[in-house]
Amino acid sequence: MKHATTHALCSIALLLTLVFPVRPFAQAAKLMNTLAAAQAVTQPAPPPPAQIASAHTVFLTKGTDDPNFPIDSTQSYNDIYAALKAWGHYQLVSAPDQADLVFQLRGVAPITGVAGVNGTLSSYNSPAFQLAIRDPKSNVVLWTITSPVTLAGRNQTFARWVSISETNLVTRIKVLAGQPLSAAETNDLTTFPKYHTGRTALIIVGGAVAFGVGGGLLLHHLYENSLANQKASQDAFCNANHIPLSECAGG
Repeated sequence: MKHATTHALCSIALLLTLVFPVRPFAQAAKLMNTLAAAQAVTQPAPPPPAQIASAHTVFLTKGTDDPNFPIDSTQSYNDIYAALKAWGHYQLVSAPDQADLVFQLRGVAPITGVAGVNGTLSSYNSPAFQLAIRDPKSNVVLWTITSPVTLAGRNQTFARWVSISETNLVTRIKVLAGQPLSAAETNDLTTFPKYHTGRTALIIVGGAVAFGVGGGLLLHHLYENSLANQKASQDAFCNANHIPLSECAGG
């Protein structure tokens, strides 16, 4: 019975591909394949400067966010400041001339993909917290850390993903400083909303049975598919910034 049901679902899905436009899904698949190919040729990251591990004092400052960064990073600055203070590895000072390192935090949202839907081009952004680690004497950037921001859910759910991104940023600082991570910190580095492929088939069948009701389900499918696209974009963004995927949200 199970095999017969599966066969029936496959047949309906095949029929729907002849009735409903599938160009958006084909474009998304093409984009993911392109990003995967780009990941395959990424070179290993160089080792971080020893100055980051040996530093004792840090001045944390806030830079200018990209105009299209989706959240106000002022609260995130306060959260990260509190996390660094609670960690206690670095002493936080009030002026750059008192510091061994300057941490400059800003929100970025670069375009990491473009796809065409019904003749219209749409771009994909990969928002992230970015921390530039500078030598206060020369102002040279020694290292840049990025922590992707997952755009999922609303209110408390969205706040949770922002909090995970903030935690991941501090975790990556710990990795650079050669400090051990807790099991929770390691787990959060690879946390990302699940993409349910089985639900996609049910959504398509629902659209065939009752197009009016199925319209809402199809929007839900597009939302989940966009999360999958965002994951691929974030992975590519991390690779471009020399962040191992094992230490990257969505990796």
